Order: sequence, then C-alpha cells, then structure tokens
Amino acid sequence: MTTLWHKAIRDFWHERTRTVLVVLAIAAGIAGFSTVLSTYAILVRELNDGYLATNPASATLWVDRADAEVRRAVLVGGNVSDAEARRVVTGRIKAGPMEWRNLTLFVVDDYGNIRVSTLKHERGAWPPSTGEILIERDAFQVIHARIGDAVRVKTANGIEKTLRITGSVHDVGQAQARMENVVYGYITLATLARVGEEPWLDQLKILVAKNRYDEHHIRDVVAGAVKRIESDGHVVRRVEVPPPGKHPHAQIMGLLLLAMSSFGLLVLFLSGILVVNLLMALMAAQVRQIGVMKAIGGSRVQIARLYLSQALLLGCAAIVLAIPAGIWGSRVFCLYMAKFLNFDITSFAVPIWVYAAVITVGVVVPLMAAAYPVWKGTAVSVREALADVGVSRNQFGTTVFDRLLAGTGGLTRPMLFAIRNSFRRRTRLVLTVTTLAAGGTFFMSALNVRASLANTIDGMFLRRKADLVVFLNDLYPIDRVEKAIRTTEGIARAEEWITSEGSLEDGREESRLSGRHGSGLSSDHFVAIAMPPDATLLTLDIISGRGLQAGDSNAIVLNDALAVKQPGVRVGDVIELRIGPRPMSRSVTWRVVGIAREPFSPPVAYVAKPFFEQLQGVRGTTNQIRLALKNNDAASTKRVKAALESNLERENVTAHGTLTNAESRYGFDQHMVMIYVFLVVMSCIIAAVGGLGLTTTMSLNVLERRREMGVLRAIGASAGAVWLIVVVEGLVIGALSAVIAAIAAWPISRALANTIVTAMFHSKVDFSFETRGLVIWIAVSMFLASVASFIPAWQSSRGSIREALAYE
Repeated sequence: MTTLWHKAIRDFWHERTRTVLVVLAIAAGIAGFSTVLSTYAILVRELNDGYLATNPASATLWVDRADAEVRRAVLVGGNVSDAEARRVVTGRIKAGPMEWRNLTLFVVDDYGNIRVSTLKHERGAWPPSTGEILIERDAFQVIHARIGDAVRVKTANGIEKTLRITGSVHDVGQAQARMENVVYGYITLATLARVGEEPWLDQLKILVAKNRYDEHHIRDVVAGAVKRIESDGHVVRRVEVPPPGKHPHAQIMGLLLLAMSSFGLLVLFLSGILVVNLLMALMAAQVRQIGVMKAIGGSRVQIARLYLSQALLLGCAAIVLAIPAGIWGSRVFCLYMAKFLNFDITSFAVPIWVYAAVITVGVVVPLMAAAYPVWKGTAVSVREALADVGVSRNQFGTTVFDRLLAGTGGLTRPMLFAIRNSFRRRTRLVLTVTTLAAGGTFFMSALNVRASLANTIDGMFLRRKADLVVFLNDLYPIDRVEKAIRTTEGIARAEEWITSEGSLEDGREESRLSGRHGSGLSSDHFVAIAMPPDATLLTLDIISGRGLQAGDSNAIVLNDALAVKQPGVRVGDVIELRIGPRPMSRSVTWRVVGIAREPFSPPVAYVAKPFFEQLQGVRGTTNQIRLALKNNDAASTKRVKAALESNLERENVTAHGTLTNAESRYGFDQHMVMIYVFLVVMSCIIAAVGGLGLTTTMSLNVLERRREMGVLRAIGASAGAVWLIVVVEGLVIGALSAVIAAIAAWPISRALANTIVTAMFHSKVDFSFETRGLVIWIAVSMFLASVASFIPAWQSSRGSIREALAYE
C-alpha cells in the first residue's frame, strides 16, 4: 500500500464518525437508485414475460355469433394462425348474506384446450363442471367467499341461479378486480344455459401468423378477416387491437418507475452534496498538511489524487452497503407491486447491467462531487498554508448581511453567537440547506399530490349528485320504472337516463381496428349518455361553451377525453358521430355546444334525451336510473337498493348492476394507492439523506471551531452554554431549510401532480396545498436539526479546555 493510501485511510479513521455518516448518506442514495433500477428491470421483465406466456390475442372481434363457420373464415389465407371463441356476460353475484356485487362472466367452450389468452389454474377444480364457477384470485377480495361456497348469480335476463365456487384462476390480462369492484367468474357454455342465457359465443380472439408485434400488420390482417366474415353474412359489431405484446398496465407502471428513477437520481445528487461538504471541510482542516506536502515537493496533481482517492474510498464503501440494501428493497417493492397489480414474479434475478450501472454511479458521483473542492483546496500556496492557525479564516462582518446580523438585538449572547455562526461557512450552509430543503420539498410535495388527487376526486363526486345508480339490462318504459320508484322508501329524487355506445365517424373502416386493451372501448368508441332536459343529478364542469338545454336537438357536449380524440374540435363545430350499438347505429351530424372536464374518465358524449329517443325510436324508455337518497349512509343505501330491486322485479324490470358513490370512490382510491406509497417512500429516503447531511455539517462546524469552543470555555462559558450554541445553530439551519422547502413545495408539487396524472390518466388535477404537510415538516426538520446537533454539541461541551486550545 502506498503512502498516499495510508494517509487516506488514516484520515478517515481519525474522523471515523463523520466518515461513517457520509458513507451512510451516499449508501442511502445509491441504495435508493439501486432499488428503483432493480425494481424496474424485474417488474418490466416479469410483467411482460408473464403476459406473453398467456399467448395474448392479437385482436378481439365481437360478432353476431362466433361459430365454426366464422372461425374457418378467419383462418382462410394463413394470415391468422389461431382463433378461439369466447363470450363475456355481465350480471351480479351474491355470497351468503353479502349484498349483490357486479359480476363479469367469462364463458369458455373448452377449458382443456385454451390456446389464446390462456388462464392459469390456481386452486380447486379444473375445468369447472356444469353448475360450477371459477373465481379470479384477486376477485375473492371482492366477493368475500371461499372455494366450496354456494353463490347466487343473476345475469341480465333476471333469472337467479345458484352456482358453486369450485376453484380459482389467474387471468393476467384483466384489470384488478378489487380496483374495479367487480367479480370475475369463469363458466362453461352448459353453465351459461343453466343461468338462463342462450348458449352461444360472440367473441373471436385471434392470433396473427407473422409479425405479431407489428400493430400496422395486425390491423391489416384484422381488416381482411372482418371483410371475409361480413361477406359470409355475419356482423362484426366491434374490433379491439391492444398494443402488441404489452401488458395492459405496462405503460402506467413504466411511467411510475421512470418517476421513481428520477427520484433515485435526486437522492444520488443530494448524497453527492455531502461528499462536497466533507472534502471541503477536510481540505480546510488540513491546510497546513497540504502546505507541508507542497514544501517537500508534492505537486498539485499528486495532492489532488490523494484526496480524490478518499472520495473513491467513500464511494466503494457506500457501494458495499448499498447493493445488498438495494436488492432487498427491490424485492420488497416488487412483491408489493406484484400483489397490487395481480401478477406473479418467477425470478428476482437482477440483470448484470443494473449492477454495472450502480457500481459506475457509486464511483463516479463521489469523484465528481469531490472534483471542485479538491482542486480548489490544492490551489493554496505554501505560504498561506503554513500561516494557517487552525481556525476559520472567514472574516464575519465584511458584508452588509453580516453587519445587519451583527446588529440584531433582543437575544441572549449565546443565541446571537449561534445564529451568526450559522452563516460563517456560506457555501457549506447553502449545500446543507439545499439537501435538507429538498427532503422537505418532496415530503410536502408527496402530501400535496395526494391531497390534490383527493381534492380532484372529491370535486368529481360533488358534481355526481346521485347516491345510487341502477343499470337495467334493457330499455324499459319509464312509467313502469317510476311506479317501482314511487313504492320504494328513502328515495329523494330519481332521474331516468339512457346510456349507449358511440363511435367516431371518420370515413375509414380502419378506425374500428385500433384500441387500448383493458379500457373496455376501442379507441374510436365512447360512452353516449342521453340526459333528461331537467337533469340535476350530474353537474358538468363546462370548460368551454355551455351544457345541454331544454329544446336542444342535435346538440352534444364532449368530455375532454373524447375531445382529444377529435383534434382541433371547438365549440360550434359540426362533427359526424355514430351513437347507438352497431350495426343499427347510423351516422348523425352533431353540433358541439360544450366541452366538459371529467378527470379520470373514459371518452363520454352527452346528448339531449328527447332527441336521442326520437333518433333511436325509443320514446319514453330508460336503461339507467340515477337516485338521490334521503339518507346516503351505507345501511340506508343497502336497504333502498334491495327494496328498489324487489319493486322493479314486480314491474318486470330487471336490474343487472348497481353502483354506489362509496363503491365508485373505493375504486378510484385503490388506483391511487401506488402513487401515494411511492411518493411517501421516496420523500422519506430524501429526508433521511437530508438529516444525515445536517448531522455531517454540524460535526464539521464543531470540529473546525474546536479552538473557538476552548476559548469560550476559558473565558467562563459553561458547558451548557456551549451545547446551546451548537444546538441553536442546527435549529437555525433546520428552520431556514423548512422556509425554503415551504416556498418551493407549492410550484414543484403542482407541476409534479399534473405531470404524473397527465402521463397516467391524461387529466389535470385540482391542486390543493396540504397545510398539515407544512406543519409536519417544520416539526420533522426541527427534530432532525436537534438530533443532528445533539452529539456534536455534547462532544464540544464535554471536551477539556486544554485539548480544545491545543487543536490544530
């Protein structure tokens, strides 16, 4: 080992407490970066591999009947390698005394030969027999039942039948059941007939033979398949082409992990600031040693290499601690995300490139951070270095700010001394405050983003004034529905609406062939809602134009999600849209009278109900009831729902689903949980790095002023007074960082909230500043300042006067 390395190691051992703090801070940054990078690599690999292992369909076609003839037509020409028929039926399900839950039934003809969009058998029976139902594993949290339990199932025909849960499956391609508040069930055609539905299939899931990940090729193949099917006299109602080879949640998860990576880099940057602080202090404390080395022939490059080697040692020590912590952190986070997104992780193996990136960053960041203080410190001349007396050379009082600070009165001398000391090392103060303020900024930003999301959702539900929505399985005469409502206690107001589907009309058949998997709508489809002229149970947030009015005919209000699909559309424009289920729908000219903001909503169009009834020939009918209740607590809502369903059945009206505000809100909150957790975890890591930085700074300040502390003790200052000076100095830095964090948190959290929500949900938020976050952070920063100052203050107050005055 060379002399330079001996000196580097000896210096670190001499100030081992301070060195350990810096290593821990750097390790925290590298561990955070390693956790994020490892999590990203593992989740992207496992999510996509698990999804691709199911052999996902290249496209799904909804046809009038998916029989053998349709399947043969699709396979003609060899462009489609496989095609399987399925069916999806909606209804409701109830286990024991539990209330009815919304149900989506997936009907498979042959469970023993599923080749496209396969299912994974988890537990219990396989395949299900007649009268049996399998439940998707995540949906057990919604239905609150177990394998072996009997459940009541009711589909749109209104017939209630008993089925038995005999097993569980894992359906990778489905959205989380608990988020959607829906139960996913899997049955056979024979069971479908038992519950009163016609035993036929209407979906065709196809796989293209070549270029399976080329979306344009897939659309061309699907277009040809549609023409062949329709030429045989069948009807294709809808087509969906998901992003090829990508899990439905891949984009959202990728954006979230990208944001996490940005936070990881920020943590690394903050830990680099600590290296700057340490080496600047070390260079200042060893000015005489630098002078001696230069006097005996040491060059500036040689001396700089010595101190850079110390930075390298810091980085290597941090890497040794950080990599195991990062691997452990990535496993914890991967398991959480896998459970949250309902997929399995088969391997936690971290790719080699992640280790290479972590090691490179762990070495480069400390070296880059050390470059400036080392180069500046080694520039001192031999004369200046040997003339150093071991105390701070900063001359307080040379600036206007210093003189203003010196003139401050009304405080005790130790307090004034502590406040003035805080501003002696300006560069170090700025670096320390920046580190701690960054922790506070992102801590408050995390709470602000959460509050903003909650505020946005609150506003959305305030505009939705219906406590309960009942979905009917068909269009029914309003007079029968109103009779059932009148005989139901607890209803304050009811409105009969009509919901339908619509599609963009752009003259291109290919417009039906694009889609986003998992949305329930292909990209040219939207929800069409016909509102009564006097509707009061929904207040649209009109951002341009006006809402619907009595007497409107072909007027239409688009929500912002649908307006985006019509680039350049403005109020007053005339557009061509199809409203109504294909193939019965026809193109209609609509006049855009308004654009409404609806956060987190799919594309929706609102039209006047009288005109819609005239257009579709369905006067005096409804398929959706919106209700405001006299009491909207859970128990009252449950009673009204049960009574209304019973009264509707007496009027021969079948409800196939209900949705309360509480259920809808729960789904939204579940979607936001992963954002909340991510923000809080990262802000805590940053706050921890800031706290370590403050501890290091206070240690450096006390070390540099050891002689000054000795002089204070020699002229009569008590140990308690010296301790108070150091603690107050830390509190000043903590208070200053809290003020800066509070100022910065507003614009940063606003931008962060809009960036995250826009990227994930294509919407803006109603920003809200969480005042509790400010109060909490002030308390946290003061606590960190007190803790960070305690040990240095204790050491400075307990040392002997002789040792302090002898320090160089």
